[in-house]
Amino acid sequence: MIAVLLLISCKQQGVTDLSAFLQDNTVRLEMDGRTLLRYDPSDCQLAFNEKRCEFRAHTDTMLDYFVLTLDNIPATSGETVNARIVWSTSNGERSKENIALQAMLIRGDVIWLCDKSHRNALVVRVLK
Repeated sequence: MIAVLLLISCKQQGVTDLSAFLQDNTVRLEMDGRTLLRYDPSDCQLAFNEKRCEFRAHTDTMLDYFVLTLDNIPATSGETVNARIVWSTSNGERSKENIALQAMLIRGDVIWLCDKSHRNALVVRVLK
């Protein structure tokens, strides 16, 4: 029984809890179950480029940021799109290419995206 509990707890580490993730519409980037950047209107900016299918969030200092570029903007929940994510770290810029992200939920101008492994998750806002 202990081995089963350890296996379950190990399996859940480093992944986004989808039930909690879908309850919060705050723009953010989550990687390996941790929030790397959360939009706070008091010290952050958002940008959206419809032509490039690009979403940006960054602090006012521009030291912390993420950029999500999609092949196309998903129109319905369940749709999968190819993505590139670039984000800042204390050791410089990192990126991930060719990530398949599924639109877990689309509500108004907010899109919740997550990969199949639940290790890469983002909430973005279409600004018009």
